Amino acid sequence: MLRINKLSLLSFVVLIVLIIVLSLSACSSLKTAGKIQISINVNTPKPVETKDIKHGLNAYIDEVSSVELIVYDSANTEVLKQSVNKNKDISFSFELPRGGTYKFVVNGKRNDNSLVFTGEKTQTLQPGQSYTISIDTKFVNGYLAVFVDLDDELLVMYDVQELRALLKDSSGNVIKDENFQITPQATRLSISIDCYPRVYSVGISARLKDKATSEEWSNNLDETAVSVEIKPGLTSVLDGFRIFFDPAEGHPQITYKFGALAPTINGAIYNVDTNELTINWSYPSSIANAKFYVYLLDKNNNLSLWDITTSHSSTKELLGVDFWNVQKIGVRAVVNGKESKIEYIDKSNVNITSINVPLTSSTMYTLFIRSFYDSNGDGIGDFKGVSQKINYLKSLGVDTVWFLPFNKAKSYHGYDVEDYYDVEPDYGSFLDLENMIKELNQNGIRVVMDLVVNHTSDTHPWFLDAVENTTNSKYWNYYIMTLENRDGWNHWHWKINSKGQKVYYFGLFDLSMPDLNFDNPAVMEEIKRIIDFWITVGVDGFRLDAPKHYKGWDWDDGISGSAAIAREIESYIRSKLGNDAIVVGEVYDGNPSVLSQFAPMPAFNFTFMYGITGNHEGKDNLLGETISWVNGASYYLNVKHFPFIDNHDLNRWISILIDQKYSGNTQVGTKQYILTNALLLSLNGMPVIYYGNEIGLRGWKWGQDPWDLPVREPMQWYASQSGAGQTWWTKPVYQQKGITFGNANVDGAMYDDPNDGVSVEEQMNGYTINNFFKQFITLRKTYPALSKGSITIERDWKNLYVIKRVYGNQEVLVLINLDPTWPNNYTLPGGYRWVWYAFFNGSLFEFGNKNESPLSQDTNWTVNPRQVYVFVKD
Repeated sequence: MLRINKLSLLSFVVLIVLIIVLSLSACSSLKTAGKIQISINVNTPKPVETKDIKHGLNAYIDEVSSVELIVYDSANTEVLKQSVNKNKDISFSFELPRGGTYKFVVNGKRNDNSLVFTGEKTQTLQPGQSYTISIDTKFVNGYLAVFVDLDDELLVMYDVQELRALLKDSSGNVIKDENFQITPQATRLSISIDCYPRVYSVGISARLKDKATSEEWSNNLDETAVSVEIKPGLTSVLDGFRIFFDPAEGHPQITYKFGALAPTINGAIYNVDTNELTINWSYPSSIANAKFYVYLLDKNNNLSLWDITTSHSSTKELLGVDFWNVQKIGVRAVVNGKESKIEYIDKSNVNITSINVPLTSSTMYTLFIRSFYDSNGDGIGDFKGVSQKINYLKSLGVDTVWFLPFNKAKSYHGYDVEDYYDVEPDYGSFLDLENMIKELNQNGIRVVMDLVVNHTSDTHPWFLDAVENTTNSKYWNYYIMTLENRDGWNHWHWKINSKGQKVYYFGLFDLSMPDLNFDNPAVMEEIKRIIDFWITVGVDGFRLDAPKHYKGWDWDDGISGSAAIAREIESYIRSKLGNDAIVVGEVYDGNPSVLSQFAPMPAFNFTFMYGITGNHEGKDNLLGETISWVNGASYYLNVKHFPFIDNHDLNRWISILIDQKYSGNTQVGTKQYILTNALLLSLNGMPVIYYGNEIGLRGWKWGQDPWDLPVREPMQWYASQSGAGQTWWTKPVYQQKGITFGNANVDGAMYDDPNDGVSVEEQMNGYTINNFFKQFITLRKTYPALSKGSITIERDWKNLYVIKRVYGNQEVLVLINLDPTWPNNYTLPGGYRWVWYAFFNGSLFEFGNKNESPLSQDTNWTVNPRQVYVFVKD
């Protein structure tokens, strides 16, 4: 019985607590039932045309400092006011105590409390509900005050019948047509017009009556049009219209008197490397409150605002590709709302300049972008990838990079151009390219572009138009084309157009590469435009592809004519870039008499290449035969010739040495590879290193598909052949072709395998090929005589080459013995000091710097087989 009573008491207590909780909850619900949760989203006005397009179409929005919300009830009593700082998304959140009909007003204000935009919305709200309300806004009207002065002489001769101000938008539509109140004998009339904010053209229309003849005169409204901008909530003033009698014309005239004098342009400079355009002007110091508007006028006569400033100069970063489209640069002065006319400077009068990039090592690096370094993980090298490896190029010591073609092209190699004024999309954007050029130049590296103008791709728009429209095409004579039968003629090909016509064309290299017609002057003019364009983009020089074949019908035909065209191109480049430009022709011929015909255009020294690759252990008179034909007096440019051993069209030299010359003996092949490159880097001119040479990248050309691709394979950065930036674009190509040789379908490299020692990572330390190139190129930078000095061949024997280089008071002697068997001797004059060596004779494999004291007297020096010595006298 006692247990039951305890349970009843507990139940009673729980019941009481429950009743209290429910009561409180009910009270709370009653307390909040009438409140309304409100969220307000403010939509800023739609963009309008402004003069200050530098700040974008929402320039007026930028003037807003705060946005205010006011809420009115149905009795128009203010019940709430909130304000927020302007940001991208303007919103308010609050509660209202009860239901009803409310008006929500939004005002965007400047710091001075003047209105910029406003909007409102009325809505009936139910108690206890939540609402999200969106309010559209628009700019508040601004005001225009127009003043017209009437000359006394005019009023003596004419009565003013009508005077109107017409406002037009940019499309020429009349937005406002307002009449002035004409007062007899009044010499100054005014009118005030309210307008929605934007840029208007304001013109004065007048109708006058000659008091003597009763003849009427009226003006052409558009001749008096003046541009003016009406800003939200503000008044703009046009004070300067004048109507007068012009005795010279014999009738009245209407003009606009600009209150601001036009600025005087002093000059403009465009730096093609930093992409900075600077314009300077002068202006009377006596005129206060002057503001200057700087404009760019493009080749299509489109005028765009570049800058608004109170200073007397302006600098803008402008891509070279955009500067190319500029026609003029203009400046307008605005004082107290009055505008001067625009003063222009023509682009042809802009001073073109660039970063001063001096030659230090005078060593060129040939870079195939597709195979070099990949910035985005697609396996294809690109412009950004090159930028990311600038420190590597600097560490190597090169000061010039020749890029294999980066124009938009049909094939992977780029030598069949589809657009001379665009970049290969696989490599990135124009911005990426210009940033790459800028960064290379800022790091002391010049950029040389491959100029492929012997032929285009058969997919180039010029060629497609010529095939389709034949003799009616503007581009018919850009190529060597005919409708006559050329079946069986060497290097002639044909295509059939949509009309069924068989169009024959000449293409020396391939049917996919139609030759350009240098008998047509328009072709040379086009090439000069292409050169101008790329100089504007920022390149520092050009490598001319196949200039030996600009004329002629076969491989060794028309050489003198081709040389004349090449000389014209070289002269034009030099006229633009000066004698410090890098210009070189790929005259694919080892005959010195052929190469010298192209002077004063320097050429790649194929004579040296054939000489060294045909005599890898040296021969007597090797240097005399391969470099003495370069007569310095024949060349205007500072660099006379470009000796090389490797390029993108040849079997890689180290593969020839190891696999062929030394039957697989890697150590001996590597020794001879370094020795021959030491000879290359000791020469005058600008020695050229093909990418991958510095690590001994391997490669053999194939006599069938994929042809030359194996000597253009990815640069190897890592021992594992994989890692950040490693290119592998060749792998899917080999997979598609079913090529498995050398595991090419797995790693994209036929002749290089993981952990084979051929990579940058594996050659960072010790006596490596990479460190040899770094050290010898550093010698060229350290001792200007070795990179810039005149050259004398002191010895030219199979087992001893002695090269003397002189620059100012500095002399360098390089002693090289390529022979594996026989030593030789040379008497070193006193005063020389030993600074570097390489010993590859017998089992020795070492090289490095020496810091010996100058020789006190003439000394007989023995140069053993496969040794290199470098001596310097300052």
